[in-house]
Amino acid sequence: MNEILVTEEGYKQFYEKFEDLKNSSLTNANTLSKAYNDYVGDGWHDNPAYEEAMRVNRMIDNNIKTMLEQSKKLKVINDTYDENLVNINDIVKIEFIYSEDDIENEIIKLTGKFIPNEELDICEITLNSPIGKAIYKKKIGDICSYDVANKKMKIRIIERVKI
Repeated sequence: MNEILVTEEGYKQFYEKFEDLKNSSLTNANTLSKAYNDYVGDGWHDNPAYEEAMRVNRMIDNNIKTMLEQSKKLKVINDTYDENLVNINDIVKIEFIYSEDDIENEIIKLTGKFIPNEELDICEITLNSPIGKAIYKKKIGDICSYDVANKKMKIRIIERVKI
């Protein structure tokens, strides 16, 4: 069983998203009912509004099912800060090592959120992403690896960055 590591903030974020999905399901049920009742005929044959509402309903139901499965794997972590290791909320400079002469630098923030904030200037990486799993609790200077599409990727943790 792969745990989904989150901070208290990430735990709250998970259940806020879950509540939003449940509310979307109720709203869509109203849309579905209206599409059925407003259509001339038997309500659902050749009714584009009804078919679209059913498509949305299946998507929401699938997302709810996925989140119910994920909820069993959630683990809230309250780690103590270790100056020698990459911790939650650390901002680090890393190198993506594609080959000896193909290296790319990036500054990232390791977060315990369930969903990273994509509107920040710094790229947030969750603990559960391949990169997050690779660098969490590793030392500055370590070379780590992670898998993407059956390829092993290497990264080096260069330094902790203060911003």
